[in-house]
Amino acid sequence: MRVAEHAWKRVLLGLVCWVGLQAHADDWDLAMDQQQVQVWKGVQQDSAIKAFRARTVVRSSLAALVALFYDVDAAPDWIDHCQRVLTLRRDEAQHSYVLLMETHMPWPLANRDTLMQGHWWQDPKTLVVHLEARDADPALYPPRASFIRTRQLRSDWTFRPLGHGWVEVTTEGHVDPRGHLPAWAINIVLQEAPYNTMRNLQRIIHEKRFQSAHIAGVIEPRS
Repeated sequence: MRVAEHAWKRVLLGLVCWVGLQAHADDWDLAMDQQQVQVWKGVQQDSAIKAFRARTVVRSSLAALVALFYDVDAAPDWIDHCQRVLTLRRDEAQHSYVLLMETHMPWPLANRDTLMQGHWWQDPKTLVVHLEARDADPALYPPRASFIRTRQLRSDWTFRPLGHGWVEVTTEGHVDPRGHLPAWAINIVLQEAPYNTMRNLQRIIHEKRFQSAHIAGVIEPRS
């Protein structure tokens, strides 16, 4: 029973990692610092479930990181416990998108899905790339009986160039998974999924398919 309980906690938190969030937390407590990944927990003002912040540094182009997020087929390869991500809408000119992310939960818990609309932009002076997503209109993909739809999604990822090809990757996140899941249990293991996701990102971002990508609108820093 303890093994099954631990499994659903980790699977649940997998959906949190990718969507991220600007948490609006008042205080942050360092929960994990390993393998060049730091994870913090913070109080979320409008929820019993805590927010998280995670950070790492990778050697990468900025376009490669944006390409990684656009490659929804690759999502299960690096987002902790992600089963599938579907692109419902994508506007290249506006750098916007609508995505559906599915997280499959161990029996007997119901599967979760997350419907989000987001966009990205780059600061022309600092060259920092920002990705932001929020809950999308449920009418864009009506809830299904086999999934519980998450809510209170707000998302922020930032890619900050540090020079000499290094980029700081930061995410802050929160999402309400709903259902009969105790907030205290979720909060206990909150750092596991952000940590695993960042470790996977460290690995996958070096692949040629991402490093050779060109994303219109992304300006790379000068060497």
